Amino acid sequence: MTNQFLFFPFTHITRNQLNTVLAFFPSFQYLPGLVDFKHHQALQELFEQGKIRPLFSSPEELVTVEQKVGQYLEWVQIHKGNEHSLKSLLKDNPYFTNDTDVTVIKSQIKGIKEDKGGDTAFLPDEPALQRNLLFLKMAQLCDEQNERIDLELKDLDTSRDTLISTLRGSESPLSDGKDRKTEGYKDLGLMMTRERIYAWSGCMVQKGALKQEEGRQPLFITTSEAVFDYLESNCQDVVNALDIDKIKVHENECENKGEWQHHFCDYLMRAIQGNGIRKNDIPEVNDRCSLSGKIKLSFFSGKDINKLFNCSDKQVFVCLIKLK
Repeated sequence: MTNQFLFFPFTHITRNQLNTVLAFFPSFQYLPGLVDFKHHQALQELFEQGKIRPLFSSPEELVTVEQKVGQYLEWVQIHKGNEHSLKSLLKDNPYFTNDTDVTVIKSQIKGIKEDKGGDTAFLPDEPALQRNLLFLKMAQLCDEQNERIDLELKDLDTSRDTLISTLRGSESPLSDGKDRKTEGYKDLGLMMTRERIYAWSGCMVQKGALKQEEGRQPLFITTSEAVFDYLESNCQDVVNALDIDKIKVHENECENKGEWQHHFCDYLMRAIQGNGIRKNDIPEVNDRCSLSGKIKLSFFSGKDINKLFNCSDKQVFVCLIKLK
């Protein structure tokens, strides 16, 4: 029925998100908000291997967005260290009239509001694709910064454990019984969840990437519980097809990983088609791999869901995956 796996609603994919998605799926589609992976070596290698199928933007689509982001960053640098005056400026002048002024960028980004149709809005004369790309680009910068902070903190934790182990005379780092694989990573979807989903889906619709074809309805995959919860809370109807709290998966170096993923994807497709799958039908990991995860598959429909994903009167298939 489908082999279109769409990672959403992020344009920056963190190391943890990438590891999670590739633990379950052999390949996936992804909107990076870039023209290429020239400055992203790891993503470029996965692209060449066919594991990432990016939906690149054209230089024409991004040129204005990049200019506005650059102007905004210049504006932030000017006001750095003078937050009190900056707050006063925003309070006194929430909306700016000069589209070429760098301060208008803040107004555009903060100016998201709900209308009766539930869409996001910036300046009324700004092209929809441009405003969505602009929001996603700012979210991308924020996500990159948060990931960098998370990784630095985890490095500090590792250094601390190693130091304590050395002082105690232990041969291996101190273990407190916690799983360090995913510990300490923030759910980036908690920040402006609704706006992220609307901007991402808006871009995908405008690019024609969410067109429904007979027998090829996409499966939307996310690592964010906040995103999944938002969809669950803003639909008219939900069918919970799968909810497996602990599923053993292969680690990257496992030779049987490809075969397991093939059977796993087949299992998901049968669940989507309603072919009477059982929990114990899921493919097993019978080697020494110790990695485990969580999967939840739901079918959403009604209210804003169908409009959001450009598929009227159809169920939207969304899969939440996590590593433990």
